[in-house]
Amino acid sequence: MEEVNFSVFVQLLRDVYEDPSLMEEKQESLVSMMDGMMASVPEGFEGMAAMIKTHISNAFKFKSPNVQKFELESGLIKLNTYCRKLGV
Repeated sequence: MEEVNFSVFVQLLRDVYEDPSLMEEKQESLVSMMDGMMASVPEGFEGMAAMIKTHISNAFKFKSPNVQKFELESGLIKLNTYCRKLGV
């Protein structure tokens, strides 16, 4: 599995958060990055990574832009915290 470039992941998630109409277009890239993150999660960070994946996955499930933005924002906040804790 390819190493996740977290700065690209964060920026892509931020772009979709700012413009939810990009969600379908960027879904494949986001899913690939989430899978990469889950494959390389360090011991002790499994729960945090799972929460990030859950929030982003939930954003794809809902059609309401308000719910999508909420889920994306929650995932983005947790992803930023995750990156800060890992020092990436």
